Amino acid sequence: MKLPNGYGSITKLKGKRRNPYVVRITTGKDQDGYLIRTVLGYYPSYTKASEALADFNRDPFDVTNQKLTFTDVYKAWVLTNEYQKLSASAKKQYGTAYNDYELLHLKSFCKIKIPDMQMCIDLCNSGYTARRFMKNLASKLYQYALRQEYVKENKAEHLQIGSPSTVQKEKVPYSDDEIDVLWKHKDDEIVKLILIYIYTGVRCNELLNLKKENLHLDDQWFDVIESKTKAGVRPVPIADVIVPLFRYFVGKSHCSYVFTTSDKGNTKYRDDWWRRKQKETLAALGMQHTTHEARHTCITQLTVHDVNPSVIKEIVGHKAAKSFTERVYTHVYMKTKIEAVNKIHTT
Repeated sequence: MKLPNGYGSITKLKGKRRNPYVVRITTGKDQDGYLIRTVLGYYPSYTKASEALADFNRDPFDVTNQKLTFTDVYKAWVLTNEYQKLSASAKKQYGTAYNDYELLHLKSFCKIKIPDMQMCIDLCNSGYTARRFMKNLASKLYQYALRQEYVKENKAEHLQIGSPSTVQKEKVPYSDDEIDVLWKHKDDEIVKLILIYIYTGVRCNELLNLKKENLHLDDQWFDVIESKTKAGVRPVPIADVIVPLFRYFVGKSHCSYVFTTSDKGNTKYRDDWWRRKQKETLAALGMQHTTHEARHTCITQLTVHDVNPSVIKEIVGHKAAKSFTERVYTHVYMKTKIEAVNKIHTT
């Protein structure tokens, strides 16, 4: 059947193809008055091609916009005032969320389906906050695309990210074999620090912010004077095996902090720098763990070796509710704590 003039055309291409029917439309005229024809799309059947052409004629759109990929829309949004007003931390989180959508980067934004985005979110195992930023990013991209009239709806509204309690990433402690591997590479400075985290169970910045004045190495303990919780402010025991590791860092430091990065020893470790170096070092050793999993390893090891729960809470600074006995036994002698961390697996 002949289609009306100016309506568009449907042609079947030769050869074996998954989508042999090509739809072309007229998008204007060139400077010589000749029609400019643009491919609308390729379809598996004449019926599908007819439906696409009919949809276009009912509500014409800019075909070039249909070719914009997920990455194109993201890069355009990054240039907006909305993005520029975000904090550095938020920009970093959205950048991570964009990377988590890697499977969609080269896909036409207008053709992305809700299940496509949901699959990327479901594959993300970095926890609830990461999934929330993924949904927020998708929503912001769709809001931008709506303003530009690239799309007609915000598909991100239908994405499911679960609740904080159901999406929390499982904490995986270091195995004994992995701890053995770390000890074999203890000459590496980053490995030294990972081992200290495992044997002390401290939170990330509780260690990085440690000053020499709060370290009592001869007595094998140090003071955490700032923490995210009240219970976190505490004395922390130092196991026998990591005393030499502490001595190494004290020996190279030429400032008030124990842990320094530069050769001159006058620059303290930064949280973001440490996390990046830790990830790189562990990857080279075939491992994947977070600093918090080192803390989780300490708690797991102490539990496996039947250390009294009240002693464990004292060591790691847990704010969990205490039993009557634990409330009475509010202070554990440092000798008992050192004996406890000495039970953690060693080669």
